[in-house]
Amino acid sequence: MMEVVFWIILYLLLMIIFVRAIYSVIKKKQVPLAMIAILIIISVPMVSLMNSIDRPLEMSEFEFLARELKQGALWAIFTIAGYLYLLVWLILSLKK
Repeated sequence: MMEVVFWIILYLLLMIIFVRAIYSVIKKKQVPLAMIAILIIISVPMVSLMNSIDRPLEMSEFEFLARELKQGALWAIFTIAGYLYLLVWLILSLKK
């Protein structure tokens, strides 16, 4: 049940960030940063999904991501960096 709630919250936040980024582009505020956010919103979930497909069944997506990050997998680093960028961008865009 907690996994379902986690995914609902995550994708709800991604939708909010996507709408906020589109709004920023339309209003011509922080356009380059908003365009990067849009690209990350599209690419990070796809990269994460494609690499998590063959994970062990007993392991959750988060555990698999953490394990791959410890092993230095580029996709895991990209995923974490992408989500961090989105979080920072959202906070900074709400402050302005």
